[in-house]
Amino acid sequence: MRIFLRPLALSLCAFMVSCVSEELPKQANTPAVKPGLPQPFRFHKAVEVTPGLTFDILSWGRGSEHIGAYIILRSDSTAAEYRSTTGELEGEITDVWNMDMDADGNPEIFIQAKGQDEDTYLNMYIYEFRENGSSQQIRFPDLTSSTKKTYRGKDSVFIKEGDLYREFPTYDSADTAAVKPTGKKTLKYLLRGNSFSVQEIKEEDSGKKDNR
Repeated sequence: MRIFLRPLALSLCAFMVSCVSEELPKQANTPAVKPGLPQPFRFHKAVEVTPGLTFDILSWGRGSEHIGAYIILRSDSTAAEYRSTTGELEGEITDVWNMDMDADGNPEIFIQAKGQDEDTYLNMYIYEFRENGSSQQIRFPDLTSSTKKTYRGKDSVFIKEGDLYREFPTYDSADTAAVKPTGKKTLKYLLRGNSFSVQEIKEEDSGKKDNR
């Protein structure tokens, strides 16, 4: 009797192990995926102006790839003060940085976005933040009517010696498809009293670009 039970017990154990192994799902050998921003957020960048003073810039939106909104979160951890500023966004944010172009001690947050009109048109959203946390939006100048006739987007924005520059190819007014550029235009932006002035720089005087 004892000899008969031993093989029976071994058979039952083998059957149970087989059932359990069939019920367990197979582990897929897939690489780990680094999580991105949760919906509905599309962009995030933290800009530290001074130790303890950080601006987090985010964009978000549902239902459209090129229309949404942005929010600037101001965190002053030293004074334990937190504020937010928001606005409508056209296009997608391509870069964010801070400056003090007018040298008044108040940082300006620059949000550079790429529009989705006929081509990659430039949109700029600029805010100056005071020490008490309040903010003021600074309007970025429009192109002149004559420049708009030859403008087809494809902007390059850079900083040189503390000034803001915008550079883009120009086209014949009849070349609406931007097939063949006819030249290049460089504009220099100066900020005084929260108001921009614009100077056109000739191509031979544009000089070398500095990195932000």
